[in-house]
Amino acid sequence: MNNTLRGEFSFNIGKKKFNASMTLNALRLMCQAHNRKLDEIDKWMADDPLTAICAFCYFGVKNDGLRKGKDPKLPDFETFCAQALDDDKTIGAMTDAVTQAIGGSEDASSGN
Repeated sequence: MNNTLRGEFSFNIGKKKFNASMTLNALRLMCQAHNRKLDEIDKWMADDPLTAICAFCYFGVKNDGLRKGKDPKLPDFETFCAQALDDDKTIGAMTDAVTQAIGGSEDASSGN
C-alpha cells in the first residue's frame, strides 16, 4: 500500500487554533468512528462532503494530539462541525487542506 495520505496543517475555529496531522492513523481513526471502509471514502466525499471534510480534520487534530502525547481538547464531533461550518473561511481552509493531504486537486466541496 502506497502512503499518499500525508499533510500537516492548522486552522482556526473562532479564536482557537487546531493543528492536524493527516496520516494513515488519522484515516484509521476516522473510518472506525464513522463506520466506513477505506474503499468507501471517495463515495462519502462525493455524497456528504461537509461531514467528510469535518471528519478528516477532526481526526487529523485528534491524531496530531496522539502523536505528540497531548490532548487537543476537541469538542464532540457534532459541536466541532457546527463551529467549523459556521465560517466560510474555516470550511474553505479545511477543504483545501484535506484535498491537498489526500493528494487530489478535485473540488471536494461539490455536492452538499
